[in-house]
Amino acid sequence: MITIIKFWRAFLKSVVTTASISDIPLRLSDSRIVSVTSDLSMKTPTMKRCSSILLVAGLLLALNPLQAESRVWTSADGRTLQAEFVGTAGAGASAVVKLKIADGTVIDYPVSKLSEQDRLFVKGNLPTDPAALAAEIDKLVLTKLKESYYGLRDELAALPAKADLTPDEKVKRKEEIEREMLMCVPNELTNDNQFLRRIYLDVAGRIPTYDEAEAFLNDRAPNKRAVLIDKLLDSEGFAMRMYNYFGDLLRVREGITMMGNGDLKVDPYMEWIKASMREDKPYDQMVRELLTAKGKIWEEPAVGYLVSDQGMRLCNLSNTFTIFMGTEITCAQCHDHPFEEVYQMDFFKMAAFMGEVETSARGGGNMMMMSGGADYRAEVDRMNKVLKDAGKLRPNQNEDQNLGQWIGTHRMQVVDSGNNAVKLPHDYHYDDGEPNAPVKPDTYFGEKMDLSKFETPREAFADWVVSPGNPRFTINAVNRFWKIAFGLAQVEPVYNIPGHLDGQAQNYELLSFLETMMKDLDYSVKDFFRVLYNSQTYQREAETLTPSLTQVDKGTYHFPGPVLRRMTAEQIWDSLVALTTADPESVTRKGWEDYKTIMNVDFSSLKTADDILKWKEDWSNASKLVKYNGDVVSREDNVGGAQMFRASELRQPMPSDHFLRMFGQSDKQLIENQFSTGSSPQVMALLNGEITNRVLTSPDAYLVKEIAFGKGSKRDNVDKIFLSVLSRYPTSQEKSMAQSGMRAKTDRDMNEQQKTQAEAMAIGNVIWALVNTREFLFIQ
Repeated sequence: MITIIKFWRAFLKSVVTTASISDIPLRLSDSRIVSVTSDLSMKTPTMKRCSSILLVAGLLLALNPLQAESRVWTSADGRTLQAEFVGTAGAGASAVVKLKIADGTVIDYPVSKLSEQDRLFVKGNLPTDPAALAAEIDKLVLTKLKESYYGLRDELAALPAKADLTPDEKVKRKEEIEREMLMCVPNELTNDNQFLRRIYLDVAGRIPTYDEAEAFLNDRAPNKRAVLIDKLLDSEGFAMRMYNYFGDLLRVREGITMMGNGDLKVDPYMEWIKASMREDKPYDQMVRELLTAKGKIWEEPAVGYLVSDQGMRLCNLSNTFTIFMGTEITCAQCHDHPFEEVYQMDFFKMAAFMGEVETSARGGGNMMMMSGGADYRAEVDRMNKVLKDAGKLRPNQNEDQNLGQWIGTHRMQVVDSGNNAVKLPHDYHYDDGEPNAPVKPDTYFGEKMDLSKFETPREAFADWVVSPGNPRFTINAVNRFWKIAFGLAQVEPVYNIPGHLDGQAQNYELLSFLETMMKDLDYSVKDFFRVLYNSQTYQREAETLTPSLTQVDKGTYHFPGPVLRRMTAEQIWDSLVALTTADPESVTRKGWEDYKTIMNVDFSSLKTADDILKWKEDWSNASKLVKYNGDVVSREDNVGGAQMFRASELRQPMPSDHFLRMFGQSDKQLIENQFSTGSSPQVMALLNGEITNRVLTSPDAYLVKEIAFGKGSKRDNVDKIFLSVLSRYPTSQEKSMAQSGMRAKTDRDMNEQQKTQAEAMAIGNVIWALVNTREFLFIQ
């Protein structure tokens, strides 16, 4: 027995380490660096809070009903030990189970190294509290920062003696090391103003309104940041913000298909994505539905993903790997991949999983039938004759083209034909197959799929994609979501994650923890972001030093804080909406239910020309913007002549000359085709454009109207402008300058309307000046 105990102690000691965070340098300012010591007499408030957390954790362990149960524990490799369950510590990949062995010693053993049965035994006892999981992220980040800092320090000390570098190369490397060392020092925590602005932009997709900012800043509750995070994750703003992300990732566009000709309405697909975010549909379930949905867009909106690549089965497979597994395999469509272990045969075996999928009806039969059992061609011919006989068509016109195209979308549906259409290309030249030979579905990594257990091959494919055992699916999800919060992914580029992550990820241990955490959270997107946003790593000031391409490529940037980044086009636009409207989320795009009703009508019931024309009018009006009270938005609902509604509710994408497109909105033709770089047209648009000059300064703009007709003094109004635009109060110098700028140029000959316009223009000038600052455009 003693021998066994010694063995387990030695074994545990070899796999469990305790990370120390003492002596980690903390950046207090650009000119001053200090170190945290382990002297208990110098405890910081953060350390005291950590002590409280540990005390509460200890009490929870003491109350755990599973405690004091002696049982046989089995490791993943089959070794056993009799021990009492004491509790757990840590979270995610670093979670350990505390076991009391025969001599009374309590040992820690990684949960990940237990047998599957024992992991299930303790899973319900693992912490899922956002604060505990966030603390684990902070520990992993600080450990990596410390490790990197001291490694660079040693390299710097050894640099003068390196004989393989020239003096110039030593100078260059010295500068690089010193710069990287600065980026290994954790940034200060954000103040409330900085946190407020960042969390609204990252979660709700816009800056906070004056009322929202004032409420948060005046709140004295110690947990107000966590409360705000919860509030925003449950807001409509979160659904809109995440729609913008997924709309770009999934290439959601008007007309849905690649050409986006408008015969299909995209509203059901848009609303399905927003509902998935609003209801916190598990991410793996969401992806499964996108890959397995069948039917018509107005019945099963998730078919939009497959319909968007209509007739391009192989391209859709490449997109699926890129979007959901962060793997670029497009090269293997034509030849063996030159950089990855992906062969052309592998590509076609994977494509065969989707080989039975058709996205457009061909020929006759049930696929061409509409509701009521009518054949669409016969009904269209009948209705065209009715319109012709009633004189509703032009003299030289025999058919209404729109009528045939709109009703003809009944053909555009996702079905499984039962016949696998995938074959090797005609010029296939490798020795493992013949040109034009049929291909059977098979995976080239991960687990093999038994097709006999699934109704269709693509259901097997979907099951394989979202399986927790897929080595790329969850990693890809957490990598992409980390980038949303921090501006840079753990592995870049996000669309091409290498096969071996160790040495490529910025922090391999952290990425592994995030993967496990996502699985433990049952793929809840909201809960995952809740943990990230509650971490001190996220709540630190933005890193103003830009990581070099070498750092990003080699995975040596370790997040002293989120990366300083410019707002996306949608964030800029939606922030302008927040400045010009009373409630930025008060108008939403609705059309799914109306579209469904219109397309499922019994067309044989449309007997007269008026019936048919009324159906066409209803079809055209199915997509509409609706207010909270149910009223449909009209042309009069504008600010300075522009309709200021959230980007997620507008046309997808907007026309090429619109403000959104100018500032980087994707054209939705390629995956993640947005951009955030600056340009001369952007500068001109901010300085002289319609939105910043006519809309922001309009007497109808909410902020202008609130100040012009409010009861506050000029000093109070300056505070209100700064808090609304920059989420902070002005300095005394800024306040003085703004007061001077708000003096309206009026004279006695002006009527009241002219005076009001002059005052609005003066107020608008201050707003215009702040919107044109870098502080407004960047997320600090």
